[in-house]
Amino acid sequence: MVQTNGRAAGNSAVRGPWPARIKPLENESLSSWLVRASLANHSTPSNIANYIWPGWRAWTRDIDRELSKSQIASLSLVSTLTPEEVQNLTLRPIIQRITGKTELNTATAWKWVIQRSTRNKNTNRSTQFCPLCLQTNSKPYLRLDWRLSFITVCPKHNVNLLDACSHCGESIEIHKINRGKLSSCAHCRWNIADMTPVAANREVLSLTEQLIDDMHLAKSDKFELLAFVTALVRRLPKFQDKIIDPFLMNVTENAATARVDEFSGISFDWLNSDDRRLLLTAAAPLMNIQPKGLAFILLNSGLSIGLLRNMVPNVPALLEPYFPEGNPTQRSPPRHSKQSIPKPTPKRLVQKRWHAFLKKHGLS
Repeated sequence: MVQTNGRAAGNSAVRGPWPARIKPLENESLSSWLVRASLANHSTPSNIANYIWPGWRAWTRDIDRELSKSQIASLSLVSTLTPEEVQNLTLRPIIQRITGKTELNTATAWKWVIQRSTRNKNTNRSTQFCPLCLQTNSKPYLRLDWRLSFITVCPKHNVNLLDACSHCGESIEIHKINRGKLSSCAHCRWNIADMTPVAANREVLSLTEQLIDDMHLAKSDKFELLAFVTALVRRLPKFQDKIIDPFLMNVTENAATARVDEFSGISFDWLNSDDRRLLLTAAAPLMNIQPKGLAFILLNSGLSIGLLRNMVPNVPALLEPYFPEGNPTQRSPPRHSKQSIPKPTPKRLVQKRWHAFLKKHGLS
């Protein structure tokens, strides 16, 4: 068993290769591989992380995002994986391609990464999974793609991804598993592969497949367009009475029915799987239209150009050529306007924030 307390005074373990050196599986995340490696070496994720990185509380961080060069070197030493193999287990290369940025701020949230709310080693619904994928794998493991916020369905099995154990309702926290397989719930020991998933929406499936294809391109404008459309859909219900285009009116009605405006104050990447899927379901019809057609719908929707630019200031590059320059219809605020009284926060949003607070502080 691999055990060491590298933080204890005078305790300096000589770190050599593990007895059981397992290779990463296709599209596996770093956290998934590290947990499988710890179980294969008859250890625990906490012990093996402390063995690799003494003094660094790895499981209070999102190691799927990235590791520093020195942390990669330490992991390569004990696992015999090359630094490139370790890097490919993280989200950094994917986010660099999606955003077109080679330099990513390590201190801030990354767009399109499901944010990992952590209190000590407690996390809140940041890990998605497909029960059917876990069932069909002889070695159950978590895919790196499942950490991306725009992926809420499994294109292989055409079902919705889950982000909590249906038996106990707790988040999936594989770093707390001490024995068995990665498909076990760390809280109730239930086999999460036995859960029955829900069939995915066809338009969301189609959109997800397109995004996965674009994700592997050197550069794609599709993700900038997705950010614009999801932000627009969240705001459309407030202007439902102004819309005259039948297609956009139908999209707005569906968004209003799903009540997507009630969590408008929460970033897309912080939402749970169900809420992100609601947004993507409402946005999919607009995303499946060619940019020129989408611009035509928006410009003839009954919403002024100024209002559209105020709703979502950053018009994506794919739509910008079809939008008139400037903002001719935007009016300056009146000089003697009365101070508006803010509306009360929707009950659903208050409940979500309260639940997140309780989870964060270990009070639920």
